[in-house]
Amino acid sequence: MRKVPFAGVFWTFALALPFTIIALAGVAYVDLHMSVIAQAIVDFGRSITTGGRGIVAEFAQRFPEVLGMVIGMVVIFTIYLFVRQPAESVIQRKK
Repeated sequence: MRKVPFAGVFWTFALALPFTIIALAGVAYVDLHMSVIAQAIVDFGRSITTGGRGIVAEFAQRFPEVLGMVIGMVVIFTIYLFVRQPAESVIQRKK
């Protein structure tokens, strides 16, 4: 009976400790190299966009299109929701 709690604690620590150490090392690395990481992200964004404007400027230009698609999908799903319910009630009445 005493083996079960010990085994549970052992395996919990065995799994948690390595991932905790990896997470601490990752936080330390990001903390030491944050400016290099941020500059790499900015450089990558400028290299893949038209004219080197950056991802933020490109997203701001495309945002109305994305918003229109999202609103359109919400409208389509809402229409589908209201049309589907009466069809189900008609099928149930026929049975």
